[in-house]
Amino acid sequence: MQFLTNLFQDLRISQNSVEGSQTSVRALQNEAHVDTLSEKIDQLYIMNLAALELLTELGITRSQIMKKIEEIDLRDGKLDGKVSQPTECSDCGHRVSKRRTNCFYCGARINTLGFKAT
Repeated sequence: MQFLTNLFQDLRISQNSVEGSQTSVRALQNEAHVDTLSEKIDQLYIMNLAALELLTELGITRSQIMKKIEEIDLRDGKLDGKVSQPTECSDCGHRVSKRRTNCFYCGARINTLGFKAT
């Protein structure tokens, strides 16, 4: 009986070791992902500062900018600091997950930013 108990404990130790290794790998992947997102946020921040400074130099007031931001934010019906992405494919009309880059049904590219695809 002791043999089976020891065998079971060894198995559990091995499983926990594997799970611990997998968790470490996931943590490293998440850390790399956070670093990438942080870099993108920094880039967006710089672009926004440049755009705001250019607009100010062109005579656009801060209140005009804030009014435009509010107008864009309200396009989805909610003043929440977010812009809802389209949920229907423009080619076939099927509902498409906001996370997809292509329509699941027809394969058409889902243009989530509203820019023309090149």
